Amino acid sequence: MSTVTDSQRSRIMIGCYFVMFTIAAYGLSLATIQQPMLDSMGGGSYFSLITLIAAICMTIMTPIGGRLIDGLGNRKVTLYAGAISLISGLVMAFVPNLWVFIIMRILFSMAQGAMSSVPYILAREVNPPQVQGKIFGMLATVLAVGSFVGSWLAGVLVQNNLMWLAVAFPCLTLAPGIWLIYQNMYDDSHEGGLHLDWMGMILLTVCLSTLLLAMNFGARMGWFNGLIMTGFLVGFGSLLAFVYWENRAAVPLVPMALFQNRQYVLLLAITFCTVFYLIALNNYLPLGVQNVLQAGTSASGSLQLSKTIVLILVPTAFGIWVAKRKSHTWMALALSCIFVIVPCALLVFVGVNMPIWFIMLMVGLTGIADAFRSVAATPAAQEVLKPSDLGIGTSIIGFTITLANSIAATVDGIAYDSLSAAEAGIVGMSHGIDTTFLLSAGVAVIGLLLVVLFFRPIMNKNSRTSAAEQAKTARD
Repeated sequence: MSTVTDSQRSRIMIGCYFVMFTIAAYGLSLATIQQPMLDSMGGGSYFSLITLIAAICMTIMTPIGGRLIDGLGNRKVTLYAGAISLISGLVMAFVPNLWVFIIMRILFSMAQGAMSSVPYILAREVNPPQVQGKIFGMLATVLAVGSFVGSWLAGVLVQNNLMWLAVAFPCLTLAPGIWLIYQNMYDDSHEGGLHLDWMGMILLTVCLSTLLLAMNFGARMGWFNGLIMTGFLVGFGSLLAFVYWENRAAVPLVPMALFQNRQYVLLLAITFCTVFYLIALNNYLPLGVQNVLQAGTSASGSLQLSKTIVLILVPTAFGIWVAKRKSHTWMALALSCIFVIVPCALLVFVGVNMPIWFIMLMVGLTGIADAFRSVAATPAAQEVLKPSDLGIGTSIIGFTITLANSIAATVDGIAYDSLSAAEAGIVGMSHGIDTTFLLSAGVAVIGLLLVVLFFRPIMNKNSRTSAAEQAKTARD
């Protein structure tokens, strides 16, 4: 296996930080400025549809990108997907045409999904085990900084009539990130070349597209609407066909053997449980602050500041702590669940008398949850993956997070719409928002039970086995 020098390793990781910053900054900057951009091109009514299609494209390309990484290698995927992101991002900035924007937005989302796992994979491939925890912590910090800067700077630039720069500025970090990774990373492509499972890709695309569209439009069109029911039937039918095909494909897109590993499946389930709350926090809490507390948009916009500060300060320290002992992994995941349960349980009581400072404190506590998860879940999952499946195995973690958000959006939407409609005014709205946090706390409790009852025994067993092997090696 090829190796890198210390200087190359440092430059590769700087490139990864740039790429991670860009992905985060673009995600929040486009969310901030997409509506005024579409309005300026006469396509304001397309906002929700374009956002949904872009999210679906990124979701689909996340696992496909993982398999591309396993075949082409991180170096080439970074170059190709990065170049597409760079070009499409610049075209969106400088070509004010609605249909060009839509096409570029789709290409951009697909490219971002394809390379979203690269920083996490390279963090493991080029760094010695003793520093990987610190590196994953740094990635979490960069993600938080990118999200904050992307949202804030895009808003400032739009207010100063610099729409083109609000779209283009993340390219300033993307370009050097691509160059640093491509120039310093060895050719890590698979010796057998790239073998794409085209049938698997088609079935996965049909499955995710129909299910995500049905879940997103079901609340508005009615769950028993013919189109929605057809979407679910086609989605679940293609899912069964996908599993059947993947079990028989020579080079499957998603190896079903991954899901026979109990530790890996548990980590996916725990990850799902620890990110389910994000929709309630990011979508419904600002709504409650504006409409229930009557605090205005400036107050709701500042809610994430405490979380951003936490995610800048603590992930690296948490990563160093987790890397010291294997038993710290399950502890970190348990703490991640606890720091979701506590704030969500307390935010169940959102009402007109709840102070903004208390809400910001609760939001900040969820930053601790995200920090623990980011430095524990992905590294632990990567430990049980074969080198040939590192790309797809890592990308499925990102896919799980996206899937959790989609399912949470559907479940929370049903709860909120039902309760807010049952009782008009602030009371009904408050009950709806409270219920989204109750659901989030409940899912996190399930995650905590999975950690303590099932994942902890596996990690303790692995620790004992590792200690016995080390003792035997020392005697020999």
